[in-house]
Amino acid sequence: MKAARLFGPKDLRIVDLPIPQLGAGDVLCKVRRACICGTDLAIFSGNCSFVRSGEVDFPMTQGHEWSGVVAATGSGVTRFHPGDHVVSTNGISCGKCPECLVGNLARCKNSRSLGTVHAWDGAFAEYVRIPERNLFLLPDKLSFEEGALLEPATVAYSGILAANVHAGDTVLIHGSGPIGIITAKLAKTVGASKIFLTGRKAYKLNKGKEFGADITINTTAESVSDVLARETIDGKVDRIIETSGAIELLQDSFLRISGGGTIAVLAFYEHPLPELAIDQIVFRNISLKGVADASRTHIPILRLMETGNLCLSPLISGRYGFENILDAYRDMADGGETRIKMILDFE
Repeated sequence: MKAARLFGPKDLRIVDLPIPQLGAGDVLCKVRRACICGTDLAIFSGNCSFVRSGEVDFPMTQGHEWSGVVAATGSGVTRFHPGDHVVSTNGISCGKCPECLVGNLARCKNSRSLGTVHAWDGAFAEYVRIPERNLFLLPDKLSFEEGALLEPATVAYSGILAANVHAGDTVLIHGSGPIGIITAKLAKTVGASKIFLTGRKAYKLNKGKEFGADITINTTAESVSDVLARETIDGKVDRIIETSGAIELLQDSFLRISGGGTIAVLAFYEHPLPELAIDQIVFRNISLKGVADASRTHIPILRLMETGNLCLSPLISGRYGFENILDAYRDMADGGETRIKMILDFE
């Protein structure tokens, strides 16, 4: 099979690899669509803390936002059959530890990330091997393109849950990438009263408005503090969801959150946080939550997508054949005004 193998930063080659061999409980999937996300680009470029720390093992096959068709099943597989349309989690649990055996796959201490950190080989290849426990059926109503967008939506919903967003809350979302935009839609879905979305590109912010943001803040033209002072009672919000990866926005969040509020952090950062307002967190009873696991949000998101309450295809801004993956990376790195989500087509 053909696979896009990353041998080091900016050293991506399409190579021939053996089709993965199946063990008991494994499913072989033929990839149909795969999206490139910001973490993929950061690892590809080398501008990533995980690369500098040695937590990315080269060579590796990236790709954790994908959809495909079951090609074959290993012994013991009962829930999937050849021809089924499928998607997966972005973490591959071991299936043997005590947590896995009682169904807490997210707490597996031997878990490997699909196509990212200490990677299980990902979906930037013609075939990918996924354990049955980490697969979900893609509903018939949903296209492969929509299926490949499931993963960022599950992360966004995990942020909504971690931030404890309720009906009537005011919510500030930092970052107008795919996860930030989807978060705005989901915050509106659960009844947030006023949703703020920050970013630096007018096109993306307008897309965020289409998805549910009430007020957008272009941080190149106006400050978050000025807008909140104008649009809220005390210049603060109940919940903040940080998806941008900008340290300055995370630090500013401690000043913009109401007492007793929650800040959920979904992004990764290129550098350590130089200063943490720990006294503010303690004195004002602020909750700070990191969000990396989305394993329990796939079913509700698939149901929202299946019923038409969450349409994600408008986020796709570039379509490429798999053989043109380097073009997709270059276009993504250029950071154009309309760049939101790049998708690879294996058909």
